Amino acid sequence: MAYENLKLRNAMVSGEIYLARETNDGLMGNSRRIITDEVLNATADWFLANKKKFVNWKPVDEETYPYLFFTTDLKKAEKIKAILEEE
Repeated sequence: MAYENLKLRNAMVSGEIYLARETNDGLMGNSRRIITDEVLNATADWFLANKKKFVNWKPVDEETYPYLFFTTDLKKAEKIKAILEEE
C-alpha cells in the first residue's frame, strides 16, 4: 500500500475507521486496513501529551457544536456519559 493517496475514512455502516485509498468518485477503495484501535490510542495519547481535557471545532450549523472530551476520572466520566445518554 503506497502512502501517497491514503486517507482516514469512517465506514458509516460498521462504524470502523479505515486507512484507505480514496477512489476517483470519492468512495473508499478496496485496499484498506481497519485502524479504529490505533486511532483511539493515538487520540488518548494526544490528549495526555498535550495536557488537554477537551477540544472543540467550529459549529457545523446553528444547533451543532462538536466537542471531544477526555478524562481519567471515573466519576467525571460517569457524569458525562449520563448527560450524553439523556438525548
